[in-house]
Amino acid sequence: MAAPKDVIWERDPHTAAKHALLRRYLQAWAPIMLSRDEVVTYAEGFAGPGVYRGGEPGSPLVAHQVFSGALRRSPRMVKMVLVEENARRKTELEHRIAATSGSSGARNDRLDVHIAQGQCHPDLLQQLARVGSLDHPMFVLLDGFGGPEVPFPLLQRIATQRRSEVMVTFQPSFLVRFAGKDERHRAAGDAFFGGNDWHGVFQEPSSSKAAYLRDRYRESLGRAGFQHTLVFEMIDEAGHLLYLIFGTRHERGVEKMKEAMWVVDTTSGVRYRDPKDPNQQALDLELEPDTGPLRRILLDHLRSAPAARSVDHLKRYALLETIYRPTQVIPLLKRMRDDGDVNVSPGRITGTSTIAALRQGALF
Repeated sequence: MAAPKDVIWERDPHTAAKHALLRRYLQAWAPIMLSRDEVVTYAEGFAGPGVYRGGEPGSPLVAHQVFSGALRRSPRMVKMVLVEENARRKTELEHRIAATSGSSGARNDRLDVHIAQGQCHPDLLQQLARVGSLDHPMFVLLDGFGGPEVPFPLLQRIATQRRSEVMVTFQPSFLVRFAGKDERHRAAGDAFFGGNDWHGVFQEPSSSKAAYLRDRYRESLGRAGFQHTLVFEMIDEAGHLLYLIFGTRHERGVEKMKEAMWVVDTTSGVRYRDPKDPNQQALDLELEPDTGPLRRILLDHLRSAPAARSVDHLKRYALLETIYRPTQVIPLLKRMRDDGDVNVSPGRITGTSTIAALRQGALF
């Protein structure tokens, strides 16, 4: 998405889906962190005006609403650090936050909001340092306009606080289209990835370029210090692809983010796709989800393994390497056993049971 020129613009389907996911995750994150820490911080490097043309709240207002509610049940403190480059959008954001803070029941002196004009880097880090947030857990949303806008050193600094988490927006089409022809864009890519390993994309076939960049960026987050990453491939009705990449050092963060994703929502016009599914099937998140992609992913994993895998291993693999939840693994393994796809030893499926793929033919 190109950067809009207006102060306020239309909300696209990707953004609606991102904000629904953000709200659900923060609703889980806030009470957990506030039960452990005296101060937590929510930060954005591309805060925007706080509202869209149709009146929908922007991510800062979504976060403000969640934390206002959480602080009614907690004596702790939340800091919000919001950086926006455009002066007119910053002013609009200040008005929106003030209106939200002053609304009935929403004001809370322990929700401390700092809004600054500046660039995501280096101004966000400077603001976080100024308000004393770098020594406390943070959730940092870096939702720019899809290009390589987030320098690697920023991620490294955020990751030094071991309980901090980050979510980055990445639209691979920019680097695929322009970086091979323009030295400035390649330099921006190097700053984004923290090196030039991603240059291999220029030798990849067109059909593989986006996935190649996605995988290199997951590796970059790992090098920055985020032990676990979760990639959401989001496809809108026009087929536009956006990666939303979550980084954390804790498996529980992955679990809670995944639970947020799997809450039923069919209103945004955006569907998810699992990066590891060889068929790249877009998913409708329903009460009875289609686990066909997970079946393919687990069979691929089992067939590439040197030995049978335990059920506990497959549950953890689903948690950390797919968009599926561990609770979806055992019911699927039972169906795979009944269909003759896998062998289970012993026959009853428990956490310590071992699973081996049986046949090499078509998956369906």
